[in-house]
Amino acid sequence: MEVAVKTRKKPAKSHNEKLTERQIKRRVGDAWALLKDPVYEKGIVTSAELLYFDKDKEKVWAQIKNREYGHYAVFYYGTMDPNVVYLL
Repeated sequence: MEVAVKTRKKPAKSHNEKLTERQIKRRVGDAWALLKDPVYEKGIVTSAELLYFDKDKEKVWAQIKNREYGHYAVFYYGTMDPNVVYLL
């Protein structure tokens, strides 16, 4: 008796999937990231869709112009320079 088993390959990871903050940090490294539909818990991003990332902040901001209306966030996942004052 012969048995034929069909298996499905795992679909390739698309850029439009929800990633945890840890997964985003691992992919982005020391760069700016454009996130879509971020989920916050106690003021901290826990998951989001990673749309684009680059070390140059201006390139990341330029990507927003190409997007449709929605909820987006831009984050820096590198280490902040202790000698610089950041105004929010």
